[in-house]
Amino acid sequence: MRPNEITEVLNRPLSQELLARDMTRLAYVARDGTPRNIPIVFAWNGSEIVMCTPKNAPKLKALSENPMVALTIDTEVHPPKILLIRDR
Repeated sequence: MRPNEITEVLNRPLSQELLARDMTRLAYVARDGTPRNIPIVFAWNGSEIVMCTPKNAPKLKALSENPMVALTIDTEVHPPKILLIRDR
C-alpha cells in the first residue's frame, strides 16, 4: 500500500477504535527460524505504533536480523473486530 492508502485505513473509525486498545500480538521470526506470536502492550501516537520491551529481550536481536512483523489488534467478542498490520 502507498503511504496515503495506509493513512486512510488507519483513520477509519474502526481502525481508530482498535488503535485505542493497549494490547496487540506481535508476530515475527525468531533467530532459530521459528515463528513467534507474542502479546505486547502498545500505544498509537497518531503516526506510529510504539512498543516497549526490555533491552535484553530475545526479540530485539531477531528483529534486527529480520525486521518483518505482523501485528494483530482485535476484540474478544463475536463478531470480532480485527486490524492486521504487516511491515518492517
